[in-house]
Amino acid sequence: MIASFGIERKVDNWRPMSPFYKELRDLSREFLSMKKQVQRAKNQLHAMNHSHGKSSTVIGLKKDQIEFYELAAQQLKDEIRKVAKKDAAFYDKVKQVETLLGVGFETIIGIVCETNGFELFNSIRQLVSYAGLDIVFNQSGVFNGKTKISKRGSSRIRQILYMPALSAVQHNKPIKNLYDRVIEKNPKVKNKGIVAGMRKLLIYVFVLWTKNEEYDSSYKWSAGK
Repeated sequence: MIASFGIERKVDNWRPMSPFYKELRDLSREFLSMKKQVQRAKNQLHAMNHSHGKSSTVIGLKKDQIEFYELAAQQLKDEIRKVAKKDAAFYDKVKQVETLLGVGFETIIGIVCETNGFELFNSIRQLVSYAGLDIVFNQSGVFNGKTKISKRGSSRIRQILYMPALSAVQHNKPIKNLYDRVIEKNPKVKNKGIVAGMRKLLIYVFVLWTKNEEYDSSYKWSAGK
């Protein structure tokens, strides 16, 4: 039905993802999955170490499992960089965006490939909405509830951004300042500050990628452009 709609409306600005982008996207998704497995296994090991009379065999197997996941994650990281280097122009752009404090190489690859190089986004607002980081109001009739993010977009982009945002709110001054302002208004809901950091990181990556520029902490943007 979607394909038929596109044909009827002659939606000709859409282009399929290139094999290069698709390979990097697949590697990035598997890397993200492996990182989750590592963290889950470490949490399980922590619980085992603090439980009474846990089998040493079970603990040993869990440690072996963590070692396997970490090795697989490293292999995926190496392969992501190897593939990215096949396109010199692409690799150089990634390195420029990497000047943004709080995001690493794999984070940038993940965001860029999940959005197909931001090909179909004409504004920051479109991108933020696609990532499900846009603000919605819980409102019905005369009832005004709390604001929240829509979460209607790409859950993978939100997963990719979460850990970098935790780092950025500590080490990236503009994002830390944003986090502090949000927390000052909502001291009991610190996660709102993290979400604000995620949104701002995504915007920075989009701006730096589309403008082909390095990070400038004094840069200002308009959310509607």
